[in-house]
Amino acid sequence: MTEKIIIIGAGAAGIGAGLRLKALGVPFIILEANDRIGGRAYTDNTSLSSKWDKGCSWFHCADINPLVDWADKLGTLYDKQDRSENALYWSESHWLDPTESTSVNLNISKRFQEIYVAAELGHDVSISNIPINNSFEAAVSEELVKLMCSEETHFTSAVGYGDYNDTGVNWMVTSGYGDLISRMAADAPIRINTKVSEISYQKGGVRVETSSGQLDARAVIVTTSTNVLRSGQISLPAGPAQEILELVEDVPCGTYEKIAIEFEQYPFNPANNEAVWIQSYSDSNPIYFQISPQKKPMLIAHVAGEQARELVQTGSQGMADFAIQKLTSVFGSKINKTICGTATTSWQADPLIQGGYSYARIGAGHNRQKMIELDTGEIVFAGEAFSLPWYGTAHGAYQSGKDVASQLVRSFNL
Repeated sequence: MTEKIIIIGAGAAGIGAGLRLKALGVPFIILEANDRIGGRAYTDNTSLSSKWDKGCSWFHCADINPLVDWADKLGTLYDKQDRSENALYWSESHWLDPTESTSVNLNISKRFQEIYVAAELGHDVSISNIPINNSFEAAVSEELVKLMCSEETHFTSAVGYGDYNDTGVNWMVTSGYGDLISRMAADAPIRINTKVSEISYQKGGVRVETSSGQLDARAVIVTTSTNVLRSGQISLPAGPAQEILELVEDVPCGTYEKIAIEFEQYPFNPANNEAVWIQSYSDSNPIYFQISPQKKPMLIAHVAGEQARELVQTGSQGMADFAIQKLTSVFGSKINKTICGTATTSWQADPLIQGGYSYARIGAGHNRQKMIELDTGEIVFAGEAFSLPWYGTAHGAYQSGKDVASQLVRSFNL
């Protein structure tokens, strides 16, 4: 039996695991079912004249984010000014003035503090159970929490959310987060278009059934999304690996989609702002538009939860029409003449991803901790869902892959 390690998935977790094994001198191979690498870190260079990140696009916890060093090493560009509190707000019929905008930001901070307090008290209830009023400020706060959870707040455990260790420092990656992850893997042995269907135990290790045949290894690191694990695409043997499946059943991926709109010129002065929030009379919730600094002006609508699932069903054109309608409700139909192109994501419909990122369901707030602590022998798991302090992030996935790789080397004395 070979001493090689097989890594399933060439996203941030798989690449993190591979880089760690390479540093330790342990042979490995990465199997990727898709025709590209990066997973949910994906910089689209073709659909619009400017590149844009369909997946992750910020260095969250940037002051301690391990991928910042990689960005510096590889020449990735990012905005070191944290603009997360710099936003324009449109509520029904007017732009909020600076005092009103400050009130929104204070309400956002208060909302997240309330969630963390509930988590510290061990209240494994839905985030929506934490009282909120009906103001515009509260609506923005709740929509932002939904984006952070990748799901509706009434499905999401406050205790589970409280695992995230947020330093509050966020830097936008301007040259492409997906591009960075791909460049990190430049020298890694990766087989794309290689889908794994089954993992079984063999004497001295494991056997992996792929679309290109069987492979034997000392151990395997599985880095697929929890929704792919839950779907049964990869058959796992009886034992602790099946216990992981039971736990991830309540740590699914929510839905998070983006709609990019490219303009000849912005319909407003973006100044030093990172986003614009729009809530028209017909909206039950405000819509977040990221201001993306590319060679051509770009706004990217971010939607999550039920709304995102409904939009995906309408197709790419339906999603684009939705975002444009929100903008025309404020700026008028004249902006249609300045639109150069649109592009959308469809993570929920992608069979190799099947969603945004993970959240813990009500009553399962401690499942993530159990998933990480469970000894699963020769079949181990990594990814954003297996990162306690940094779940839902590329750097959490990367660090999870590194940690699991180190654990394997120690456990099997490789």
